[in-house]
Amino acid sequence: MIQLNLDLNYLTRYFEITTQRLNEYSSKSIEEVMELEELQGNQAASLISSAMQNPRKLAKILQLVDPQNRYLIISNLSENDLQKLLPYLEQEDLLWGLKYFRVDKIIEMLNKLPTEQLLSVVLQRFTLKDIFLLMPQEDVDKFFENQEVERKDVMKYFEALNPSELERILVQQFGYSMKDKTQDEHLAFIESMRDKDFTKMLQNMERYDQVGLMVALVNEKPELMEQISPENITRPMRTMEKHDILKCMDVLDPEFLIPMVEELPPDLLQVVATQIDPAVFAQVLIDEFPDVLSKIAL
Repeated sequence: MIQLNLDLNYLTRYFEITTQRLNEYSSKSIEEVMELEELQGNQAASLISSAMQNPRKLAKILQLVDPQNRYLIISNLSENDLQKLLPYLEQEDLLWGLKYFRVDKIIEMLNKLPTEQLLSVVLQRFTLKDIFLLMPQEDVDKFFENQEVERKDVMKYFEALNPSELERILVQQFGYSMKDKTQDEHLAFIESMRDKDFTKMLQNMERYDQVGLMVALVNEKPELMEQISPENITRPMRTMEKHDILKCMDVLDPEFLIPMVEELPPDLLQVVATQIDPAVFAQVLIDEFPDVLSKIAL
């Protein structure tokens, strides 16, 4: 039996059951009380049956506004049944539950998100520039080697650069022979490069110039972010406190938060599930867990 902290005064008034008889019913289920009272000729007690199917009345009878009562019921659910409750929680309740994880675990779970969702979290606090500045050089090199990075898009970036900036980039790599040339001459020189040399030039640029190019490429073709590993996307977040990370995650829909909360151990999952709205919980009990209702005692 599930023994809740119930307002017996309410029960005596609503169902016309005397306090003396309620004391006799100690530890009996509400269904058993209903049957016994009907045998006693108490017509009001028959209302229990209909009340147990009415979410508002059920919430009142079981005093579900009391978190302790919700917890006592939830603690009797199996781990599988606990997970059934999570879709009924509000987004803020799911985020609240994530506070039980360490930062490294939260980052690990973020890394499993689709890239679009992951970026929606990270870009709450950081920019693409921040992400690319922290990427290991070997990963930047691999980015420029990827076939998804097309020469025509890179050339579009170089064409938009201030001519003096383009000259500086070329002089750094190819020497003073690149000085005092026109922008068209610089662009023609780059365009004439073999693919291997073109990629090498991008890999040898200063990091600041590489980041500028990467940001421009991704802004032009957002799908290029699929070429960036989740670990690199979340790298800037490793500098943040847990509560700040969770604030950034409020852009995620529950469908992405629920699998994270499900990784909590059962005892903590019970605590999180207890945050469910009392009226919603009453409806879920009626629809999903009638067997649990039958175990609730006065």
